[in-house]
Amino acid sequence: MLSGKLIYSPHYLVKLENHVYPTEKYALVKDKLLTEGWAEEKDFREPELPSEEILLLVHEREYLEDLRALRLTPRTWRSELPINREAVNSALYAVSGTILALEEAQKAFVGIHLGGGHHHAFPDHAEGFCYLNDVAVCARYALKNGYAKKVAIVDCDLHQGNGTAFIFQAEPRVFTFSIHQEDIYPPKEKSSLDIGLSAGAGDLSYLQELGKALVQVFEFKPDLVIYVAGTDPYKYDKLGGLRLTKEGLLKRDLMVLEECSKRNIPCALTLAGGYALKLEDTVDLHLQTVTAAIRFMRGMNG
Repeated sequence: MLSGKLIYSPHYLVKLENHVYPTEKYALVKDKLLTEGWAEEKDFREPELPSEEILLLVHEREYLEDLRALRLTPRTWRSELPINREAVNSALYAVSGTILALEEAQKAFVGIHLGGGHHHAFPDHAEGFCYLNDVAVCARYALKNGYAKKVAIVDCDLHQGNGTAFIFQAEPRVFTFSIHQEDIYPPKEKSSLDIGLSAGAGDLSYLQELGKALVQVFEFKPDLVIYVAGTDPYKYDKLGGLRLTKEGLLKRDLMVLEECSKRNIPCALTLAGGYALKLEDTVDLHLQTVTAAIRFMRGMNG
């Protein structure tokens, strides 16, 4: 039995025809956690739909009205996803899921969300498979409700968290850090700290740059970390040109988790992107991230 709950919703499975985004990965990660003995069904917690008040912490009312009405508008079409109830509900549940991960992190050091990390969404429009920015909403929720006075967002997805960076450019209580491939989507916004890597960068250069950056992140003295743990820097990912191995991605996860654990800083973890040529590789890489976090959860709580 785990000391904290794992967050998952069946609503994350969205039927997408001939789309690069494999939403089935979330259910497959959960299934592997169960079959490999990492968790039991009672270790999972399902999010509910978020309130309008929570969504308005980040998103503009007119945009939320478009989503609620399933309107294809300049605010919604850039998601590159269908504008239907299934896809919008998936985004809504993911917002609540990351907030639940925040709550679990207060009890068990790390809160693990088998979803989320939708860091491209802006206050007034969708982008890049992201309707709602659960990362930004969680940070604002944490600040408003006393979970943290200063939040660091550690974004290790292949793509810059442009929506998150934009949202917090004038917020001194939030430190946004993104390490990403520089020469691909999205058009870049300014984070507190950006490291843009060239195509072909592998484990050694990535981990060296990450190690130096984490020094700056923790000089900010956050009392909450939101970790966007995309696996798309993997060398066989469809959408990128970084060359990280499975072992390199594990070292990345351990670096972030270790820096949080030695300072006893709660960490809310989201899975974010992953588009490997083989679906089973995407699932295994996400599973690797989650099981690393479970080990830390157990270590921090006996």
